[in-house]
Amino acid sequence: MKRYLKFVALAAVLTVIAAACGGSSSSAPSGPGSSSAAGDLMGGTLSIAHTQDFFNGLDPTQEYYSVSWEFLRCCMARTLLSYTGKPAEEGGSAPQPDLADGMPEVSDDQLTWTFHIKDGVKFGDPLNREITADDFVNSMQRFSDPKINSESYPFYYTAITGFSDAKGKPFAGVEATDDKTFVVHLDTPEPDVPYLFSMAATAPLPKELTDTHYAAVELGQYLVSSGPYEWEGMEGLDLKGDKPPSGMDIEKSYVLVRNPSWDPATDSLRKGYVDRIEIQSYAGDTQDLLDKVDAGAIDWCIDCLATAATLKKYQADPTLQDRLKIRTSDALAYTGLNVFEPPFDDVHVRKAVNWALDKDALWRLAGGPPSGTIAGHFIPPGMMGGLNADYNPYASPDNAGDIEQAKAEMAQSKYDSNGDGTCDSDACTFDALTVTGDKDAIAALQIAQKSYEPLGITLNIKAINYNALVDKCSTLEGHTPYCQAGWGKDYPSPYTFFLPLLDGGANGSNYSFMGATAEDLTAAGYSGFETDAAGLAIPNITQDIVACRQIAIGPDQDQCWADLDVKVTEEIAPVIPRRFPTDIDVLGSRIINYSYDQFAGIGAIDQIAVEH
Repeated sequence: MKRYLKFVALAAVLTVIAAACGGSSSSAPSGPGSSSAAGDLMGGTLSIAHTQDFFNGLDPTQEYYSVSWEFLRCCMARTLLSYTGKPAEEGGSAPQPDLADGMPEVSDDQLTWTFHIKDGVKFGDPLNREITADDFVNSMQRFSDPKINSESYPFYYTAITGFSDAKGKPFAGVEATDDKTFVVHLDTPEPDVPYLFSMAATAPLPKELTDTHYAAVELGQYLVSSGPYEWEGMEGLDLKGDKPPSGMDIEKSYVLVRNPSWDPATDSLRKGYVDRIEIQSYAGDTQDLLDKVDAGAIDWCIDCLATAATLKKYQADPTLQDRLKIRTSDALAYTGLNVFEPPFDDVHVRKAVNWALDKDALWRLAGGPPSGTIAGHFIPPGMMGGLNADYNPYASPDNAGDIEQAKAEMAQSKYDSNGDGTCDSDACTFDALTVTGDKDAIAALQIAQKSYEPLGITLNIKAINYNALVDKCSTLEGHTPYCQAGWGKDYPSPYTFFLPLLDGGANGSNYSFMGATAEDLTAAGYSGFETDAAGLAIPNITQDIVACRQIAIGPDQDQCWADLDVKVTEEIAPVIPRRFPTDIDVLGSRIINYSYDQFAGIGAIDQIAVEH
């Protein structure tokens, strides 16, 4: 499993930016012309550049990329519940009714969830008809097809009755009891249903579309919108034809115009200020595009990293500072420790490296304040209602590491035979991998090496290609003890960190391999581990995750996740949390209103207004 983020790849991330200190963030009207922003914000054209492209043609069922999720949320794929396009402190992490007329009704046994669909919500051109419950059933049926969702995120939906075995056919877990009532049936309680039906993959799809353009990627090119915008050229389009609308030129450019069937009276979540959105894909390299934003040739590069040169210029010039938007995102830069591979099969070694690491040096390498905050624990605190915000059990003076505490842990390890706080085993010399050509990644590993020298730990820093690194770090057969990583949420729940990163064994993203079975470990050549009654190797948090998910979303579940965050960080220590990264947007001078969408981790397109 892998979700592409604007600022972080899933296996080898070490830096977000390299820059000077400082920055600003705002969701209020901003930039030149901001004094008039309280007036008429409606109208104009927003020009967006994209260094790459949508990965799957903006097919709601397939896209697993923060930029795509933002375009779907803001513009074309409304869902039963959705988000406000605001930061967390303004409620942007909480699902709200969207196409549903309220939050779902839940049965006493938590196995039946009933959504009622608003009156007056319609698909856009060329259908311009009312959205019905059957359109959600049709969407979920397509979502169950492994030919469509194999690279997406169907594993979150396996509690829905029959979903896993449906393979694109009708199944009992979803039904339309009438045109306005959509019912979900579960085999086991699933408290995250509000989050799940806020995801773009559950957006309604009309049979008029899927009957003619069912295939992966192809569907997105003909996507019939349920939101404020639609592809230019959808009016009068023959859905049975094989020529996409004029506004869709896949891998090159896209044009969105207003959807005439969208009624803002039915949509309290989106503003839809601009009349037209023009997007250029593969538009150039990052610095070139940021220079074009600076010069006013484009309004925004939606996936550009903020370079050192741009940050330095914008932070030094008071007239530019408000065009630099820096937000803490729901993400973590960390190091995964294979808890079954020496020397990290010993919890005291895992704790020792947590104590020893000079996080301040890594933070400064990444750019200091603009790059985020130093992380003292596993889960970004904004995802737990603010709990654990100041929690840091491995705190050290100036965050530079505490060697005395580290040596005290090492002295308790089986790899320190004489108890002097220094490892005296060959296991403490091991490979530390990075991507070929990534100088900052090498520098970060050199910082770690210097931090660990007093413990008798030696990193053999090796640069290999990205795919090889992922293969070594994500498979049990790789026997890789120490891997740099980064992760961003799939939806606003700590579950989307605990499950993929610390459960299920070799699932592609779990570099600790917690949750692995004894059978899988033995087959991969591991030995000496203990197992629990379920046959899972110790340590694992599989049942802890289950327990938290049996609690309804809210303060009590937040506390459960926060307690598990403490258990992971202090008792098990399968990772070294390094930094909670930021998202940085550099805005053009024409943008007079901006908001950060906490869900997608990117600027909220529907909240942007431009001078015109």
